[in-house]
Amino acid sequence: MKNFYLKTILICFLSITLVNCEGEDGAIGPAGERGQDGINGTDGTNGTDGTNGTDGQNGVGFDELVKYGSIKINLSGTRSDGVAFTDASEFKFSPAGGSDLYNASSKNVINETTTRYELYRFLSAPDDVYQEATTRINLNTINAGEANQSFEFQLDIYNYGVTTDDHKYFRISDNFSDTNPNVTNVSITDYNFDETTNNLTFSFSFDVASASNDTGHDLTVSGEVNTIVLEAINNNTPI
Repeated sequence: MKNFYLKTILICFLSITLVNCEGEDGAIGPAGERGQDGINGTDGTNGTDGTNGTDGQNGVGFDELVKYGSIKINLSGTRSDGVAFTDASEFKFSPAGGSDLYNASSKNVINETTTRYELYRFLSAPDDVYQEATTRINLNTINAGEANQSFEFQLDIYNYGVTTDDHKYFRISDNFSDTNPNVTNVSITDYNFDETTNNLTFSFSFDVASASNDTGHDLTVSGEVNTIVLEAINNNTPI
């Protein structure tokens, strides 16, 4: 019996010793090699553009207001704050009736050598209050088509707002006539009047001194006219 107890105690001691005797951690192994980068996939093919939608219809009355053609005007100069500017616009809307229509697109034969054209256009659809930006041209042709052909020219720009890329604006409201000594280098080129279609076309350009325009600096004005003009056939139309 004594030996039995001794064996039992020895077995328990060995069991406790084996459980508590853990080995030390080994050294950390070297880092593994970095794997190769994967290959990027190829871009997919862009899809085809969709078909453009159809143009919308002009508003009611639009065609009637623009059917007599337009006056294009280009301005180049210096603003009142000393910054250079350029501006391009197209005045293409005509009044719709009565004496206003006559003044908007008229041809009047003064005598056997002189014909007067009066052209009047709005920048936008005519309106009594809000659409006041207009331009008017009076052109007298003298001996048109002859070697001694000459012109008398006046351009009025009324209440036109010039807007610039730096979000500024200013107003031009001036009269320019070749009889004004501050209006120089007046040139009328490519003049043509089609007797069948009454289509009047010409180009113009001139320089304006600072004293005669709203910028307060020298101004260059040029433009193109492509209009249909009308001829009065009754004697109650104003001339």
